[in-house]
Amino acid sequence: MRSTEIVDGRLRLVLANTLAAVEDGRSEIMRFLGPLDAMAQNRLEVLFEELVSNTIRHGFAKGSGQSIHVEVERGPGAVTLVFEDDGLPFDPTQAELPEGFTSAETARIGGLGIPLIVKLSSALRYEELSSRNDTGFHPRNRTTVSVAAQSAAAEEDA
Repeated sequence: MRSTEIVDGRLRLVLANTLAAVEDGRSEIMRFLGPLDAMAQNRLEVLFEELVSNTIRHGFAKGSGQSIHVEVERGPGAVTLVFEDDGLPFDPTQAELPEGFTSAETARIGGLGIPLIVKLSSALRYEELSSRNDTGFHPRNRTTVSVAAQSAAAEEDA
């Protein structure tokens, strides 16, 4: 993890181009959000892991200084994560979904991350970016995902 800060009630993370960033970022997000209902927490963790690891594995040059900027906001009834990266452009909303399989012999390994992201998100948006920001970071991709969530205390009261 390169940095973490809270600005205007939002968590901002800058993740390095390593798979260790998945666990570093996940733990910061869960600490920031506090207790959530179990389903929302699981969905957020899976979405975060898939989006970060796919960006590192498929969007970045190995060993590069590229980074992923993540902003986390907890709103009424939902948590929204915004991912920006300077990797290869990739729109998960336009990705071709794999065909189903009928037996273990015909099943493909991999390729299920995008369908999982689509299924677990209550909202999913993508923008290809061309602007620069004032930090010197030049993001090319912005992916926004939302997950319906309530606090764990609210779940117990229901």
